[in-house]
Amino acid sequence: MTTEAPSTQNITGLEIARIYGALLKRALQLLADPKNREKRRQNFLSPGDSVFNLLKLGLLHHTILKYRYMVRFNNSVVLDSTFPPFPSRAFDKRISNYLNYFDMQEIPSGIVSISTTNCCPYSCSFCSTSAHRNPELDLDEDLLKMTIKQVEALGTPTIILHGGEPLFRYDRFLRLVKHVDEDICLWMFTTGYGSSVDRARELRENGLFGVWISLDHFDPAVHNALRGHPKAFDNACRAVEHFKKAGIYTCLSLVPPDDLLNPEKFLRYYDFAKELGVAEIRILERKPCGRESHVGVLPHSKTLETLQKDLSRDRRYRNHPPISGLSTWLEKDDALGCQCRFEYLFITSRGDVQPCEASEISFGNITQEDFCQAYERICKAFTKPVTGCIPMVMFPEIQQYQKTKEDLGSEEAVRLSCRIMQEFQNRGSIPGAYRPLWSIYQKRLQTYRQRKQKSRPQSA
Repeated sequence: MTTEAPSTQNITGLEIARIYGALLKRALQLLADPKNREKRRQNFLSPGDSVFNLLKLGLLHHTILKYRYMVRFNNSVVLDSTFPPFPSRAFDKRISNYLNYFDMQEIPSGIVSISTTNCCPYSCSFCSTSAHRNPELDLDEDLLKMTIKQVEALGTPTIILHGGEPLFRYDRFLRLVKHVDEDICLWMFTTGYGSSVDRARELRENGLFGVWISLDHFDPAVHNALRGHPKAFDNACRAVEHFKKAGIYTCLSLVPPDDLLNPEKFLRYYDFAKELGVAEIRILERKPCGRESHVGVLPHSKTLETLQKDLSRDRRYRNHPPISGLSTWLEKDDALGCQCRFEYLFITSRGDVQPCEASEISFGNITQEDFCQAYERICKAFTKPVTGCIPMVMFPEIQQYQKTKEDLGSEEAVRLSCRIMQEFQNRGSIPGAYRPLWSIYQKRLQTYRQRKQKSRPQSA
């Protein structure tokens, strides 16, 4: 089957207002949708709670889009690579989740990321895991399939499947992709190793929407050294072409080395990304975890944050791929803060349920219990958005956890993880994007919980 590569184009000018209008119209339609109204009734939300949720949703979207362009991808619009495309059933699910749940402890996680294998031919200097090449050490395929269905049942709209290198075990990876429901927005991470146009097309035909390809530098020698493989750069560049030709939303992911913190060097990378024709770029800061746990807490680079803000306003770069500013902007104190639990969860190749790849604490293991049990624990442990980054703020505690977890046993290790998460919240404050409505939310939340407590016996 031949597929023409879809076009991507940044949305600018008056088109922005038109898209905003379409997004608001769809949100209002979902607010009025009978199924959503019934869901809110079952969840004990008042009409005022629903309107408040809509206002909160508007503030969060404004923050996400503050320093980036939306992207038109054929007949859809991508607000950010962390959000399902509009229009889509996954997009509707994401918006409906915001509207139908008032208590932030109850809202389904926006993204669950699942490591399908720890096998990888690379040796990345900043890898959060210790990759191997022994498939026998990977999780059972049926267990992963069952977990995918449990994640879907929670109402999560986006699933990411990655590794290790998922294409290293392509046949198994394809079976897992086929197992994901068509209503889910499905992504993958890859180094590009093992990609081909045929494989990319097969993945798209079975539901893959987007891909992040790791490419950390415009200099092949630097990227190859960082990834520990002599063909890493060539593999990544070829993979970009393969996935684009297959009709997949193709993005770059990079952990910038020190020299890219130089604005001149970063602009060379930015121009290179435009030449490759990718849809957007995702920048991830180095974290003290995995192979880099020994480096300790790393300072946040204001350079990348400033660059993203400046480039988003500079008309000379309006046709460059937008930067998805997770590490550079969205996770910062003035924006959304830590995205774990509410927006993101991670299941490791060993089955541990973690807040994210870099936060090496576990709330349970899917080889020992259902994912839902671990999910319930993390919801209770992380009740509100806060400033800071878990592996940075809680570095000493996580290091101690890593040293003692085998001696503690699984139950005590989980309890310690919950205490670490709760202490992280105690040390932080409410992030900037939530502050304007936070006092109102707290008052409404108290009323909501009282209403829910009174209503439950009557509905039994």
